[in-house]
This record gives sequence, C-alpha cells and structure tokens, in this order.
Amino acid sequence: MTFSKKVAEDLVLAFPTPIVQKTVPGAAAVNRRLSEIVLERAGRDPSESISNQGGWHSKGDLLDWPYPEIDQLKRWIAEAVKAMTAYTTGKPDVSGNLDIMAWANVNRFGDYNKPHTHPESMWSGVYYVRAGTVPDDRPSSGMIEFVDPRVAVEMIAVPGGPFDGRYKVRPQDGMLLVFPSWLLHFVNPYLSDDERISIAFNARVTKIN
Repeated sequence: MTFSKKVAEDLVLAFPTPIVQKTVPGAAAVNRRLSEIVLERAGRDPSESISNQGGWHSKGDLLDWPYPEIDQLKRWIAEAVKAMTAYTTGKPDVSGNLDIMAWANVNRFGDYNKPHTHPESMWSGVYYVRAGTVPDDRPSSGMIEFVDPRVAVEMIAVPGGPFDGRYKVRPQDGMLLVFPSWLLHFVNPYLSDDERISIAFNARVTKIN
C-alpha cells in the first residue's frame, strides 16, 4: 500500500512524509527527574560520537536504566510509535512486536548534529526533556530540520514554493517527534548557555496485526 492522503475532493497528497509531533501532557515532574538522571550519567560516562558534533551522547542502552521515569518515557515512545504505525497502515488498533533502543544527549553552547539518517531502523525520534532557551537574535538556535527527500524537486520554481524546502521544528519541553528513519535531518548549533537534554530513539515494528 502506498501511503497517500486525500485532502480535498479533487486533491490527493501522494508520497507524503509523516512526522508525529506532539507534546506529552503532564510531563514536567518526569522531566525534572530525567534531567537529574541524564546529567548524573553525563558526569561519569564517556561520550559516544555518532552524528553529534560536541555535547554528550550516551550509549544506546538508556531504556535499560533502572528508573521508573525511564519506564514512563518508554511508554510514551511506544504510544507515539504505535500512533505512527496506525497512520501508515490505516489500522487504528494495530498491534505487533516493538523493539526500541534509545540514548541521551546533552548539548551546550555550540553543539549540533550534522545531517544524518538512522540506518537499519523503521522509525526514529526524539523526546525533549529540557529544550533550553532560544536567544532573541538567534532564532534558529537548536532547531531540528528535516530535508525534503524528493529527487529533483528544485529543477523549477513552483507557485507558492511547496517543494525543495525544509520542515523546521523548534523544540519544547515535553515534545516528542517520530519520523521515518530514512528522512535526512540535522540540528542547528545550540547557542544558549542553558543545557539542552534530549533523548533520541530508533524503533522497529514487526509481525504487525
């Protein structure tokens, strides 16, 4: 089944790229504890180096850390991945086997993530524990940007400029994003003195019913 969306009587969006973007209600208390947990780990464990340029990147075993707040986060991620799978399958009550791995990130002034994808995964995403602040004179600070994946869309200008753009998201505390792992994305340099704490993840859904 090709994923498409009818938006008007005479208009269908063919080959759209779905992105789940939501803010988890009532997340403040969980986020305070998650911040403490991540910063304690960042103070003692060495950083991994993947797409991150600077900052601290944990190992990919975050969902195994023995804290109830981590268990709650896993439930939030699972719910969002299930919602994404329901959208793409057209089955509101979709079920299957879910495999998730996650890691924590701490960004400080000047840290960023270069353009990248997430190979060997189905869905990827990020949860913002502490989004930090955005200086008034640097509005793109720390924004995550998704690059239009369609080939040759820039060959001629189209009225309204609907193609060859980037979808930009300004992170907020408690925001959760899920997107296809093949979608090229990057994070602009974070230009604030406040620490940003986020948790990224990869997910696969198999044996879908």
